[in-house]
Amino acid sequence: MSNNLGNVFVRSIVREVGRNYGKSISNGLMGNSHSTPIRVVGGLGAGTGGRNYKNKLEKICKTWEIKGPTATFNVAQNIYKAFFDLVDEAQSDNVVDVNETLELMKSFIDARKQLFKIIDALKQLGKEDLAKKVDELDDSIFEFFIELDEGFVLPERPTGLFSGKKKKLWDVYKVVKDNLHKWTEAYKNAQD
Repeated sequence: MSNNLGNVFVRSIVREVGRNYGKSISNGLMGNSHSTPIRVVGGLGAGTGGRNYKNKLEKICKTWEIKGPTATFNVAQNIYKAFFDLVDEAQSDNVVDVNETLELMKSFIDARKQLFKIIDALKQLGKEDLAKKVDELDDSIFEFFIELDEGFVLPERPTGLFSGKKKKLWDVYKVVKDNLHKWTEAYKNAQD
């Protein structure tokens, strides 16, 4: 019973982080150009993952091995933690931009492939209970994206003769928003 309560608590935190992250993206788009700079960084976690890796999450995804049920399950937990470390890093400076969101989406695609491999490995090792917990980690990350999608509200597209840069920026945000929405709708449909 207490394990379920802990899971509900963690998921509520994940949903709150996603909602706040989405609102930050919206605020960045709606704010004044001088107060919300658009940054192009070397990537989330740049330089922290060691040789030839963009970040810790990528390193885990590319180097893990099946070493038994507990060690394999721990890899899934490390993937989960490394993903949310990237989320924390993206919002640590209180400026969340579309480039960081795209990095998170790409990182999740890579991480999700590995989570599925871990689920399969645990099933083959006869550990259905651990495989189910890994599936719950995947669901929890998806809940982050659902809340991000809901919190990310696009204003009307800028108009006017001198708003070309703002229109282009809005168009990029629109593509990201559309993709987030497709993800969340597909996930919700799969849950039904």
